[in-house]
Amino acid sequence: MGITRNVLAHLSLAPLEEPVQRSEVVYNALLDSMIRGELAWGAQLNADTIAQQLKVSATPVRDALNCLEKDGLVVKLPYQGWFVRRFQEQEIRDVYEMRAGLECFSVRLACQRIAPEEIARLHATQSAGEAALRRQDLDAYRLCNQELHATIMLAARNAELAQVATQASLKTQMLSAKTIRLAGRPSHAVREHGQLIELIAKRDAQTAQELMERHILSAMEDILHHGLR
Repeated sequence: MGITRNVLAHLSLAPLEEPVQRSEVVYNALLDSMIRGELAWGAQLNADTIAQQLKVSATPVRDALNCLEKDGLVVKLPYQGWFVRRFQEQEIRDVYEMRAGLECFSVRLACQRIAPEEIARLHATQSAGEAALRRQDLDAYRLCNQELHATIMLAARNAELAQVATQASLKTQMLSAKTIRLAGRPSHAVREHGQLIELIAKRDAQTAQELMERHILSAMEDILHHGLR
């Protein structure tokens, strides 16, 4: 696995407002930095440096790093420490193929079960995402993208499906954050989102599933061809 050392020297994590000793707060701070791309794949994670920046002790930082390792987002190398996971090509294919299967099923069910207020929420989220892209706010767009897909998943009205999707969502978020930063990808994705919303509103399950599959797998191809580094 390739690694990038001393990345934290160029990263400024904002101190926590209070000297809380809770590993979940540290976990969320690190996760957010990874998803936003501030901590790159292969970046070394020094527990003492992170503790100093967040103004907490090293114990909750180590606990958080262990949790991130269990979630498959961080790796620990013997005698070297923790590093942000660097995804390999087959791992990326596995994640996106599974995501395509889950989201195609969710959009099929959503076409049958979605409520009018949820369709309105999709339109509002789409508008917010388009506005974020116009002002080139990729973090805001990323959150709109995440909310749009989550709304479709909730509209499927299947608790088991939602649970499985939630378990896979962390890796998906890390990979999606990388594709969002690829040139041209966000504008292409937002157009597909608009088409997808219209298909769901028309209850056209077959065409919506086909579009969702293309949407997910084209993102996979983009990251494999342009973002795998």
